[in-house]
Amino acid sequence: MTETTPNLWTERLRSNEVDVRRIALTELQEEPDAVPIEAVLPLLRDPDAAVRRLTIGVLEELGDVRAILALVDAAAAGDGDVATAARIALREFRTSAATYPLIEGVAHPDPDARAAAILALRDLRAPEAIPALTRAVGDAFPHVRREAVIALAHLRRAEVLPILRQTLNDADPEVRKIAVGAVSFFQEPTTNRDLLKTLFDEDWQVRRESAIALRRFPSEGTVTALNGALDDTRWQVTKEALASLGQLRGAESASLVRFLSHDIADVRIAAATALGHCGPNAAAAELETLLQDPDAGVQKAARRALDRLNDPSPRDAST
Repeated sequence: MTETTPNLWTERLRSNEVDVRRIALTELQEEPDAVPIEAVLPLLRDPDAAVRRLTIGVLEELGDVRAILALVDAAAAGDGDVATAARIALREFRTSAATYPLIEGVAHPDPDARAAAILALRDLRAPEAIPALTRAVGDAFPHVRREAVIALAHLRRAEVLPILRQTLNDADPEVRKIAVGAVSFFQEPTTNRDLLKTLFDEDWQVRRESAIALRRFPSEGTVTALNGALDDTRWQVTKEALASLGQLRGAESASLVRFLSHDIADVRIAAATALGHCGPNAAAAELETLLQDPDAGVQKAARRALDRLNDPSPRDAST
């Protein structure tokens, strides 16, 4: 097989025939170092979408950080599969040399491009990105703010906590939900108070996330709030409040028995599991009735709870 020289590669990449360009790029993915990056980058603006996708594949294999800003451009909205391929390729730049080009990408005029740059920064966990990510938390587009919150949370650095706490009040409920999980990573005095507030958020998914996160923050206030959340208007929140109370061993059996007859099987399972942590003789008779429940999962939860009540030796509260 005749070796293709750099000049021949360049000629093929510049060919007026789209099939020639496609084949050349397909072959280049096996030997991306065969041509300089300057010969490949212009093809990201090729009129043919398949050529643009193949170009992204070559640049991903090449791994040259000089391609990052061009890939951020390619991740902008309106280019479908090409934008998706660019977003995936950006996450493959995992060296510290990628940090500053990606930070520059966070200021891109297109919100999808900004989100793609932030997503790529997430795994780098670079403290240098904190100022850019902090600005992105105030972005006009919710999906950009969501990526910024996640990226900041990945840093696990104390200085980002005040920023994350602010996002608990974001106008977008999805941002607030992500912020609950992000803030809960920090075992700080403010965290328990913040999560107790979000347990009463207007959005039920934020409340559910708070009920889950509060399992890591045992306190009298936590138990009181979770008991109140048992009467939430959404069963999903009730279920997680039951699960958290069970793990915290923070509920009286009398307050849980009523949920053994709930219409939703997942709630009955959570109630039975929580009762298993309430101590000897806690609603044993009521749990016995669940052994005939039409749902097999409820039956198993009731049997495990009864076994635990009969053998209350210490064990994992999540079971």
